[in-house]
Amino acid sequence: MKLKVQAQHLKPGDIVGSGESVSAITINSTKWPSNKVYLELLNDSGLRSVLWGKYTLINVERVEKVTI
Repeated sequence: MKLKVQAQHLKPGDIVGSGESVSAITINSTKWPSNKVYLELLNDSGLRSVLWGKYTLINVERVEKVTI
C-alpha cells in the first residue's frame, strides 16, 4: 500500500520513494536538533545514513502483514 507519512512515523521495512528500505530510525538524540530524525536506509550498495525533518512527508510503500 502506498501512502504519505511524516518521517517520524516511518517504520523499519518501509520502502521510501527512492526504492530504499528503512533499516533503522532514531527519533530523539542529543547529537542533532529535536526537529530531526536519523534514518538508516538500505539499498543495493549498502547502508546510507540520513537526517530528515520530523514533519517531512515521505512517499512510502508499506507492506501489510497478513495473518491467518
